[in-house]
Amino acid sequence: MKELVYKTIDGTNPRKKEVSIEEIQDFRESHVTKKWICKYFVRSQHHSRSARDMEKWLKDAQENKHNIKNCHILRHKDSKTGMSKVLCKVMGEFFVVRGLTAYKIVYVNSLKITMSFTGGRGY
Repeated sequence: MKELVYKTIDGTNPRKKEVSIEEIQDFRESHVTKKWICKYFVRSQHHSRSARDMEKWLKDAQENKHNIKNCHILRHKDSKTGMSKVLCKVMGEFFVVRGLTAYKIVYVNSLKITMSFTGGRGY
């Protein structure tokens, strides 16, 4: 059996958006859960007076050494229960331009995979 769960969380903060998809699979000897979470935050905005100013500002902002780019991977195995977990997080930022306003968006994407085995076998 396979189950898909899709969630969109808007909350009260208009600068934050969260979307998640969870996939649950049950087999005879195992249970596997995969959860993909995407979080987006509007960090800042910049308004320009002309398209030329916007292009210059975007070029300078993209060359900035303070831009975030990170990736973390964690793996955990419990030998008593036979449960294994893998967590991968990617953080970064990008720009969205609408008219003469640029928005700096920070994102955190994570993928969590959990596997449990009931038949005595595991990784």
